[in-house]
Amino acid sequence: MVQGGNMKGYIVSFSAILLLSSMLLFSMFYSENVNSRNYSGNEIKKYSKIEFIKDDLGFDVNKILGTSIEVQKEGNLEIVFREQMPADFNKMQRVVKLKEFIESSYSAINNSEIELNISRMNKVIPVRFSNGLEYDYNFDSGKNSIVFYSTNGNTDISSMDLNLNVSGSSVYVSNFLFPPNPDVTVNFNYVDGNALNEKHETLLVNSGLDYPIIIRFSNDAEDIIEIHLGSFDAKTNAVKVWNKTLNENKISLGLKTIMPTIDFNSGFKAFVDMDLNYMQTDINSDSLIELKQFS
Repeated sequence: MVQGGNMKGYIVSFSAILLLSSMLLFSMFYSENVNSRNYSGNEIKKYSKIEFIKDDLGFDVNKILGTSIEVQKEGNLEIVFREQMPADFNKMQRVVKLKEFIESSYSAINNSEIELNISRMNKVIPVRFSNGLEYDYNFDSGKNSIVFYSTNGNTDISSMDLNLNVSGSSVYVSNFLFPPNPDVTVNFNYVDGNALNEKHETLLVNSGLDYPIIIRFSNDAEDIIEIHLGSFDAKTNAVKVWNKTLNENKISLGLKTIMPTIDFNSGFKAFVDMDLNYMQTDINSDSLIELKQFS
């Protein structure tokens, strides 16, 4: 009887120890799991904040640059650019002010250190697309120009609309010579104060050759708008519109380019050549600013 009682006591004690051990292990597991979830939640918040900041600045930069970009992805790839040359404001001055704002007030508001590297913007503001296409706004010594080309070689433009509405009155517009073996159709529309020089033409271009169009505004040979279609300056199947007028005649430009469709599943994005560096505690992110809205 005594031995049986001892055995029961042993079993009860052993059961109690097992129960306490299980509770302790469960408590430790639960505590570690909660800590892990809190850590993961904090990490998610950190990275979500970075993405929010990138998106926020991507929308702002798109408006600040003053270049309207529209992208149509159905069927062929169509990209439309609308631009003023020269712009109604100093584009580079806006970029510098944006840099100052980001690195001071914006960083302080977000309790982080944010830097904007614009060192590569030396007399040009480039918009770079993820498939190698590039649109440059050049502002060298007041001679504003735009160039659309591909860093991978051929833009593969099959047709385009090039529309120019210019202040002032031209005195001369060069005639276009139609080439053999054309492979690009250009709908060219030109209007200024001289109705005699107005153009509404369909031009056929051989994309491997350079086809310049010269529009002069005085007897001065340098007082011109210079247009290049095709291949020039080591660029293939490209477009350049260069405002070299002495009075900086305002050009309202519309350029619509049509190219073969691409694989949009891999993403089609546009970036401005500015490095955005975000630093906060143990997180560091360095990337180009992506334009988040084409408008």
